[in-house]
Amino acid sequence: MDMSSALTSPPSTTANLVSSVIESFDATRIAYDLYDLPSRTLVLVIPGFWRFRRHPSMTGLAGRLNTLGYRTAIVDPRGHGDSGGVYGFNLHEHYDIAAVARTLMARLPIDGIALIALSYGASIAISTAARHPDLPITSLFLISAVADFDMIVPNISVNPFTLYRHIALSQAFHRPRFDLAARRSAKLRALDDMPAVHVPVSFVHVKNDWLIHHAHSEALFAAANEPKELHLLDIPGQFHADRIFKLEEARADELLSEWLGSSPSPRPSPGGRGRSGGVTCPCISCVEGL
Repeated sequence: MDMSSALTSPPSTTANLVSSVIESFDATRIAYDLYDLPSRTLVLVIPGFWRFRRHPSMTGLAGRLNTLGYRTAIVDPRGHGDSGGVYGFNLHEHYDIAAVARTLMARLPIDGIALIALSYGASIAISTAARHPDLPITSLFLISAVADFDMIVPNISVNPFTLYRHIALSQAFHRPRFDLAARRSAKLRALDDMPAVHVPVSFVHVKNDWLIHHAHSEALFAAANEPKELHLLDIPGQFHADRIFKLEEARADELLSEWLGSSPSPRPSPGGRGRSGGVTCPCISCVEGL
């Protein structure tokens, strides 16, 4: 069900933007933006907890992906932006992503969907791929992924005078809606769902990320099926999620474009170009030629 008139976020000036709202399985309204291009692959982006689809980092990512030639959709997870409901930290959100994916598959001439997700959005992406095997998901590109809610232990030793570099104050005007008892509430563990994902997956994480330690991606990588990659970026500052596109723009763009370019079909076979074969890449030491 299209409810575009219900959107209340500031309009984008992007000429190819189409905004819509659909209903999820429980009638929760889920908003998304489509940055349309004539591409047979759709990249579906799932933001992290502290982001919504119109945040500058997300619209910037859409621009990057359009430049690479991919039609792109960015979702407001439930409890965020123009979407209804309450964020469940990976409880019902996988139904929402699946509903958006099916809607776009029905409307657009696309063959497959690549999921790009950040922080807690990466947990949702994993559970979506694991629990909706009928979707033509081609690959997962996961930045600062959360393996398990109970593993989250923020590094509070971050310099308070540089905290502004980690937390976007603009997000205070778009605070997510969530259950204050979330730590005790039911939720899905991405770590449990990871073995049921049978598409290529790439994990990208800054070493010693202040909010979600890189041990999360290491645990998910160990549980993932082949083909898979793990890129630990040694960036001073312990930054989280989309900050890598500001601090290591060239490297982040390279990883993103290579990964998308190596996963063209709905069900890629193991052993394709750019796969790690189960060995972590040398990003952490920036070694060339290995």
